[in-house]
Order: sequence, then C-alpha cells, then structure tokens
Amino acid sequence: MASLRAHLAASVDGFIADRDGSVAWLAAYPSLSDGAEAFLAGIGTLVMGRSTYEANRAGGGWPYGGRRCLVVTSRTIDTAPDGVEPWLGDLAMLADDLRQSADGDVWVVGGGKAIRAFLDLGAIDYLDLFVVPLLLGDGRALFVPSEIATRLTLLTSKVYPDGVVRLSYRAG
Repeated sequence: MASLRAHLAASVDGFIADRDGSVAWLAAYPSLSDGAEAFLAGIGTLVMGRSTYEANRAGGGWPYGGRRCLVVTSRTIDTAPDGVEPWLGDLAMLADDLRQSADGDVWVVGGGKAIRAFLDLGAIDYLDLFVVPLLLGDGRALFVPSEIATRLTLLTSKVYPDGVVRLSYRAG
C-alpha cells in the first residue's frame, strides 16, 4: 500500500513562495537537496494543484519526467507533458485509489491549498518540512486556513549548517 507524502520547504514565517510565486530564494540553501534522490526514488506518482503545475511548467520544461502526475484542477490541461493528466474528481476517491494502485509512494507536491485539502481528508501519511531561516514577509502560505486540526507526531529532526531545519512528521 502506498503512502501519501508532503515534502516541502517554507520560510520561518510560513511561506512556500514569494508574493510573485517564485521559489528562487530557496537556491541559497543547499541542504534542501539532502535526501532528495532517495526521496524521489520511492515516489511513483505526484499530485499537485494547478498553480504548482503552472509554476513547474513556466520554464517550458518538466522536472518530473517518467513519473505519473495528477494535477488537481477544475479545467483541462493543454499540451501536458507525457504522464501528466488532470484530476477533476473527488479528492477522497483519488487518495483511496492512489493508496491501492500507486507504483511507489505518492508525493503531494503542493501548493498549500492542495496539501491542506489532503490533510483535511486525513490522507497525508507523512509530512517532511524544511524550515528555511528567512523571513519573506509575504507570499504564498504554507497552508491555507482550515477549521480542521491535524495532529502531527514528530519522527525526526535535523539541523543543517546553513540554518535549515528538517522536521519529519507522521500525520494523523
């Protein structure tokens, strides 16, 4: 059975992108790539919101070739890369289907709205959060507001020389 994982970085003040949607500020923190190869090796399917998909496509390329990617959206996707398909249905059904049929674990890539929606369903199993020692002041929030509380159990933590802190949680 596949696990659903959220694996992302945020500024200390809780933003995953600046006000323009850029994540270029993350490049100054090399520790963010710690364990990335091992993490990706276990991922068979990606799920992301439409804004995250568009941000990944902005440069014209596609960083996740060779993996299935479902884009949670309310509209069709024109000229999608191989393996990318829109998901316009129920998220609870999607989470159940992915647990049963995924080839490897599932990475709920983002953004904050998509991750929050899966957390609210109780569908995220693991949350890896890299806290970056930067105050952006404004931007795209790590999580959108919700009335549903999600309990997290800390599994591990690691402090890197560049000030980044990795927090790994079990959700639920």
